[in-house]
Amino acid sequence: PNPSKCDLIRAYTLQNAESGLGNDYIKRKNVIRVRLEGEQFLLQAPDVPSVVEWIEGLHAGTNIALDLDHRTMPRGPMFPR
Repeated sequence: PNPSKCDLIRAYTLQNAESGLGNDYIKRKNVIRVRLEGEQFLLQAPDVPSVVEWIEGLHAGTNIALDLDHRTMPRGPMFPR
């Protein structure tokens, strides 16, 4: 049977994820590039404040996704304010 729109098809972890602005993608504005588990996703936000909020949230999630023994010091936002 075909999955419905409500069915979860795949779950991803933020361990070792990379996220930031998708500046090189010029077809759309406010694009966020997320790389995780060997795959890449482009997400479009409605405006610049939403882009900042999403990237900060993704960075925060990535910073706490690993076990304490394997964590590095958190990095700050990678875009100008």
